[in-house]
Amino acid sequence: MQVQKILKSLGRRWFIVVLGLALTAGTCFVLQRSTPDNYKAQASLVLLPSTQSVGETGNPYLGLGGMSEALDILTRKMSSEEFKENIREQSGAATFTAEADRGTSGAILLITATSHDADQALKVLDTVMNQAPVALTELQDVLNVPNASRISTMNLLEDSKAVPEVKARTQLILVTAAGGTAFTVIITVLLDGLLLTRKSRRSTQGPANHTGPKPPNPARRRQKTVSRASASGTVNQPAVPILNSHHVHKPSSLGRPARSRPKADDPAYLAGETVTVVPSSSRPG
Repeated sequence: MQVQKILKSLGRRWFIVVLGLALTAGTCFVLQRSTPDNYKAQASLVLLPSTQSVGETGNPYLGLGGMSEALDILTRKMSSEEFKENIREQSGAATFTAEADRGTSGAILLITATSHDADQALKVLDTVMNQAPVALTELQDVLNVPNASRISTMNLLEDSKAVPEVKARTQLILVTAAGGTAFTVIITVLLDGLLLTRKSRRSTQGPANHTGPKPPNPARRRQKTVSRASASGTVNQPAVPILNSHHVHKPSSLGRPARSRPKADDPAYLAGETVTVVPSSSRPG
């Protein structure tokens, strides 16, 4: 039911929907053109156990399972501000991450360098790869570890070409498109409800606020006429037909004013027409 109401609102206010979608598309286009490309280069190195732990003729790859603690210490060392400042001095930037490769069970360090310039990303990656063994040596020098017991590193993979990283920009554009569409729908539904409410209120209050000329009221006009006659002291009574000369008006026993008798030489009396009787202003005695 709510979906049908929303669809009807969008259909009635389609021009708002078109405008909102056009603005959303324009914003996404601007983000696509203005957001700089970000390049990424990756490399990985593995920690090898000491010759003392595997022997002179032993296989170092068989002892990689116990190197996770050393890998955690090395990643913390490479994440310090001191190490980043050293990389910044040598390469001009320090945008990189060094973390354990969780996709394998061995002690493999994954290094990712990012930059807006492809060559700069490769330069940062190469600097970090060169400084990682130095940082591991410094950690072992602090503990005066003998050379036969020292852990060493070996480069596994290193990108020779930086690739553009479009994931972040794509996510930004998708979020903008979804947010703009949702905002357009919400604004359209709210405006449609507001306009419908205002229209319904106007149609309801329209007849009550009508100020045009009202039709005349006959009863009120008759009342005004009687009031004016009473104020002037003269009230017209209904016409009484004069049938013969035996109609004699006697004084009313209830104190009503006596009616005047028509004269014999009155033309209306001779013609047998009705006359208007005017009440006497004096009370009969």
